[in-house]
Amino acid sequence: MNYKIEKKEAFGVIGYTQEITKIEKNENFYEISQFWSNLTEHNMNQLMSVADGTVQGILGVSNSNKNQQDSFNYMIGTNAQPQEINKEPWVHIQFPKSDWAVFECIGAISAGVTAIDETQPFEPNNLMKLKLQKSALWSDDSVAENTELSRVECYPLGDMEAKDYRCELWIPIKK
Repeated sequence: MNYKIEKKEAFGVIGYTQEITKIEKNENFYEISQFWSNLTEHNMNQLMSVADGTVQGILGVSNSNKNQQDSFNYMIGTNAQPQEINKEPWVHIQFPKSDWAVFECIGAISAGVTAIDETQPFEPNNLMKLKLQKSALWSDDSVAENTELSRVECYPLGDMEAKDYRCELWIPIKK
């Protein structure tokens, strides 16, 4: 599995947030995909207009790794210019300086941009498969997930339908 451990400085993310009902393994790819599909081009352009340039793309932020009972929050956002942080209609999440396991994922992310059809057989994309793994994604026993922080999906600008599209899953860790 291709990953690296990175120390990231504190950063903030703003975006649109939706509460998602938990299902098997604490994920709900159907509702997340619908959320992505329902954001209009205007919404996405608005979001990109306040980006600070730190990440050339969009972030998916999920606190499904926390021990909530029935639901979790999912955000579609970006790193924002400081003057934009408290503006409507966005929600702001601040991440402290932390260590992260950064996993590279290669392959089309079509389910992240078009709603999954409940009537059709579902085949998860490579990022979904990565998120569904039951055991720790790394082999170092001295590393554990920091469930106090949300997981981050990083979707760089590009053709998300391409077989060679590269995105990342950032898992907060504690050593």
